[in-house]
Amino acid sequence: MQQNRFRSFWLPIFLVPIGGMAALALTLVLYLAIYLLLEGQFYPNNPQDFPANTLRMVCAILLAVLYPLLLRTRLWDLLKAIILPGPLAGVVISVGHALYERPAVSVAAMIAVVAICGWLLYRFKKPWFYAYALAIGAIVSLAYAWPEAWR
Repeated sequence: MQQNRFRSFWLPIFLVPIGGMAALALTLVLYLAIYLLLEGQFYPNNPQDFPANTLRMVCAILLAVLYPLLLRTRLWDLLKAIILPGPLAGVVISVGHALYERPAVSVAAMIAVVAICGWLLYRFKKPWFYAYALAIGAIVSLAYAWPEAWR
């Protein structure tokens, strides 16, 4: 009984925030690496011409497509929940930065992305630790991408 409680409650309580933050950091570092590689390769003389918004949106779309595919695998549910904050943050931050000129629309769109993700988790009856991972990813990504005009 004690071992089962540890695996079903305490293990996710500790692993989801630690692993989720690592997944989030890895996602951002991977985006930065792609950005720097492409910028250096195609725009070495004028990095200001690099289409960062396009790259950000392509990466967000890839994350939004790849994570649901990951959910269909036979990986351990806790591992899939640990990975969730990375793709979620990538999409939320991309949406927020794409709409930064209109802060109200930006915030509404970021919250809508989180709400849709939460609804999908509820709809597909995912365990509680997915919602925990969603909350961690949402808090960090909203804090990062919150419009400067509203701070």
